[in-house]
Amino acid sequence: MIQDSVDKKKRAIIYFFSGTGNTALVAALYKKYFSDYEVELFQVKMVDKKYVDFPSPDSFDLVGIAYPIHGFNAPKVMNDFTKLLPPQNGKNAFVFKTSGEGLGLNNYSSQKIIRRLEKKGYRFLCERHYVMPYNMIFRHTPEMVKSEWIYANALVRLNVQEIQSEKREIVHKSVLAAWFVPIVRIEWLYAKAQGPFMKVNMKKCIRCMKCVKNCPLTNIAFENGAFKFGTNCALCVCCSFGCPTKAISIGLLNGWRINGSYQIEKTASDTSISFPAFGENLRGLKRILYYKYYRRADKALEAGGIPLSLQ
Repeated sequence: MIQDSVDKKKRAIIYFFSGTGNTALVAALYKKYFSDYEVELFQVKMVDKKYVDFPSPDSFDLVGIAYPIHGFNAPKVMNDFTKLLPPQNGKNAFVFKTSGEGLGLNNYSSQKIIRRLEKKGYRFLCERHYVMPYNMIFRHTPEMVKSEWIYANALVRLNVQEIQSEKREIVHKSVLAAWFVPIVRIEWLYAKAQGPFMKVNMKKCIRCMKCVKNCPLTNIAFENGAFKFGTNCALCVCCSFGCPTKAISIGLLNGWRINGSYQIEKTASDTSISFPAFGENLRGLKRILYYKYYRRADKALEAGGIPLSLQ
């Protein structure tokens, strides 16, 4: 008699928020590399300031939370989303996040989320941070993009192995970060105030409505021939980053605006682009932003026996 339960895989769900797509790409890597779990990905979105219905974690064996770091913190939309998750009795959970730089202060962005999950009875396993191309501040070069994706690919493979072995770890602790990072959460308030300052240059606009359709918080409307930005902005810059004519101004942060897809997977597979980009030749600001992060990654991958490749 064949027992179906022998071959039946466990189930995992990853709840993720993604504006310009970086976190969604990394979530897809997790789905690709999990072998012990069938993985469902769910993108957290809002309509009329209410969260879109989401699958309950009750029917899953493992829960992941993922988001892009905003100002050394999780976006408020994801912090608040975790409040809606029902309690669990010892269910394993993990967190990962993405950002455009490898600064150590990014390590402390999940403290509120992790504490909340633990209070709800989740068995927290680990947290991981993946450097991906900036969607604000400055545009990453093709060499940087290729390195970031190849490293993210390898680091996800390593983390999946650790999660499947149910390895637990204590997340980063720092008195300084515990004091500083919460202060930067003023960005949550600024995001709400930012919306009305965003503008569309109607001379450049081609009325493609990508900004309206793609806003994950449905914060943009087109009414009576004009765009209106509400107060539910997350500063994900999906609208300005994806605008085909660079018609959208993001208010006080417009000097940091960048535009257009990096075509990350295509860039990473281009053999004419050099690799790696974050070696000993790094100087100035880039050394501060990336050098230590990638040297730690090198050590972790070597210890785990994971090669730097896209396979």
